Amino acid sequence: MPLSLADFASLGNTPITIQSTFFPNVYLRMDGTGVTTFTGPGGGTVNCQFGAGPLEKFKLHTQADGSFSFESVTFPNVYLRMDGTGLPAITSGPGGGTVNCQFGAEPFEKFKLHAQADGSFSFESATAFPNAYLRMVGSGVTASTDSGGGIVNCQFNANGGGHEKFVLNVAG
Repeated sequence: MPLSLADFASLGNTPITIQSTFFPNVYLRMDGTGVTTFTGPGGGTVNCQFGAGPLEKFKLHTQADGSFSFESVTFPNVYLRMDGTGLPAITSGPGGGTVNCQFGAEPFEKFKLHAQADGSFSFESATAFPNAYLRMVGSGVTASTDSGGGIVNCQFNANGGGHEKFVLNVAG
């Protein structure tokens, strides 16, 4: 059963998964290998995985400003990072920007979670890139692989878009 905003307060350190609503059984994958200190451009790899294994598990952290950050369970203190620099101001097409990992949670690692009518969420950059949303395209991701696949980037003004909606679940 998908998590709701009301569930977030009681999660504590319980791991969650981030699943695409558009691509069946496709999850956000974050490999923080080598991300051991803060660097401006971030590092590691964020893409898609078929099914949820260790790299698809996150801890959801509420920030003081009411936003949320996603910390890797496998790579402690490594967070989901979204950089909307150069993102085209159009609501369709291939998106742009960069989604990767960062050591620590700074502005690029903070998200507003917009609840959708179907119980899913869209993730907007909380402060650094207003109107930039997390976008995940899992085309061709039909089996688990060591390196994952698909595309994870940003989309402009895409609250509730097909590639910009995610279900949050307690990790199994």
